[in-house]
Formats: sequence, C-alpha cells, structure tokens
Amino acid sequence: MSSDKSCAVLFFDAPMVSFGVDSKFDRRDTLTFPSRSVVTGLVAAAMGIPRGDRAGLAELADLDVVSVVFLNSPGRIEEDYHTVGGGYDRSRAEFIPAKADGKPRGTVQTWRYFISDGRSAAVVSGEPALIDRVASALRDPVWGGWIGRKCCIPATPVFQGVFPSEEDALGKLRALTEKRGGPKSLQIFRECALTDPEAALYPDVPLDFADRSFAPRAVKEERHGG
Repeated sequence: MSSDKSCAVLFFDAPMVSFGVDSKFDRRDTLTFPSRSVVTGLVAAAMGIPRGDRAGLAELADLDVVSVVFLNSPGRIEEDYHTVGGGYDRSRAEFIPAKADGKPRGTVQTWRYFISDGRSAAVVSGEPALIDRVASALRDPVWGGWIGRKCCIPATPVFQGVFPSEEDALGKLRALTEKRGGPKSLQIFRECALTDPEAALYPDVPLDFADRSFAPRAVKEERHGG
C-alpha cells in the first residue's frame, strides 16, 4: 500500500449481522463477508451523509475496502421468515401491498438471511485526511449505525483504530482473533479489476441508497495465517 494512505479498522461482532447485496423483492440475502454497501452505510451514517447524497457517497467510493472473515468464528447463515400485511384492514387499501394490476396483494411473505455468531471486519484505506474524518465520525457518530439491518446492533465497538498500513491493520485483527482463543487465520476478500478472470462480481458500490442504485464491485479471495 502507498505510504500516503492510512487504514481504519472496522470490527463486526454482533449476535446477528447481515451483509446484503442485490437484495430485492421478497428475498433479502447476505454475503458471508462484509459487503461494501454495509461498510459505506455505517460510515455514511456516522458522518451524517443522507441516503440520497450522491456527492457524499461518491467521496466514500474513493476508499479501498478489504473485507475480512475470522476463520475461527465465521458464523452460520440463518433464515428469518416474515409476513407483512396479513393483519391490515382491507377497507384501508392504501396500506395493503398491491399487485402489478393495482389489486390488493394481501399477505406478503419475505425471507431474510443473517449471519449469527460470526465475527468479521473491514480494513478501509484512503487519503489520511479522509480516514481521519471517518475515524472521528465513528468515534462520535451523527446517526447511529448497525451492521446491515436495524436489528443488528454491534456487541463490540465497531471502530478499532487507525493504522499506517494494511499490514498493521491486519495485525490488529489477528490480535483480536488470538484474544478469543482461536487461530490467527483470516479469510480476505480484496477488491480487484472488474476484468480480472478470477474475480467475483457484486452490485456493491452504493451510488444512491435512496434510489437503491449500485455499481459493481469485484473481489478476489485470499487466506492469511494457519
């Protein structure tokens, strides 16, 4: 990493987290590793950037995000089944989800996915001035943050410090893993070129949360430690 950049470490430790990507309609999926959209959403909320502030989100898009999973506690995916609208009074049709033809849809079923009992992290790097602003906001946020959904409240402080290099940031994460009695193995998802033949692509760079507009993100998996 260039010496003119610094890194902030975000630690995701909660009973449930959800790293949504491409979640639409009745199914709300989760990745097994931190999505950039979740990282951006947390940082944007802390900095007071509104959901539809494209300029503010564009500035955060300049940050590099490395997603990290602790292999001694990756967690497990759980399904949460919901119904919406079954108890509405049908005389109040405007409050009942509608079908494409405008008729009341009645009860809506949704399937929402979470990771339970897992720990993961993100190393966010960029120009030192911007990282300092991110760090200051995470220490004293404008708006509260959660890890993917409002029910996913952190059990441990998300912000774990600023470091001069990615190596130092990963060292902090290894220390957190070791502190919890497990091996220092990390599964890392690093951003790469969209044209990389080994890349996995996700619609994961927020352009406008209000309009749910996202650009693609490409990542490659690595493993560190043993």
